Amino acid sequence: MNCKHPRPYASKRMFCFPWAGGGASFYTALSEEITDELEVIALCLPGREQRFKDEGYNCLKELLDELVETIHDKYWDKPFIFFGHSMGALISFFLAVELKKVYNREPECMILSGTVAPNAPNVNESRLSPKNMTKDVFMSKLQELGGTPPEFLEHPELVDIYYPVMYADLILIQEMVYDHPAGAKAPLSCPIDFFDGEEDRDHRMDDWKKLTSGAISYRKMPGAHFFLKQPDNKKKLVSFINMRYSGFNDIV
Repeated sequence: MNCKHPRPYASKRMFCFPWAGGGASFYTALSEEITDELEVIALCLPGREQRFKDEGYNCLKELLDELVETIHDKYWDKPFIFFGHSMGALISFFLAVELKKVYNREPECMILSGTVAPNAPNVNESRLSPKNMTKDVFMSKLQELGGTPPEFLEHPELVDIYYPVMYADLILIQEMVYDHPAGAKAPLSCPIDFFDGEEDRDHRMDDWKKLTSGAISYRKMPGAHFFLKQPDNKKKLVSFINMRYSGFNDIV
């Protein structure tokens, strides 16, 4: 867990979770602009940034168990929210469910974006899996998503570093399926603020609505899957977070 700007007097914490292949740097860079009411703590998974040499997780349960105990042991003294994009949104959901199951506590809110819900019908059919692709085909598919700089593929040594990380993350995502029978009680009660890129695929809000009894808001911003990297969108997200968690809850 990375905290670039410690705020011991913040009223709550915001835990941030990366997209597949991503690290903590996007969120830690945002933290300087986030309200002093929030202490931003970003997850860095193995195989990237300062954990470049660390071995990855073998299964989702291993990751969730570690996160649950870390949050409970080190950060249990204040309320918290979750912020996650794409794979990070899925980690946010499964971690929230696990925290509620183990300690009967969940985030005050989740800010999610860029993925279908884990209870969507045949959800893995819509996900990018590297299992039946060559490395070149897989990397080209990633480039189509818009999150990989075109020049990246021109340097084989960078591809060799990035490919194992992406492969491991996308295999992990295959486990992120939630069985939610029709009519069953929602596993969570926290509100969800969901964001999407206008040019990204449909992420089926009806499925997300089944996973919490709390309110769900939905907003679109210009751009495709990685819309949140665009400078104007980053500013809007920061403004939203700062207003929402500085006591102004009635945001249109």
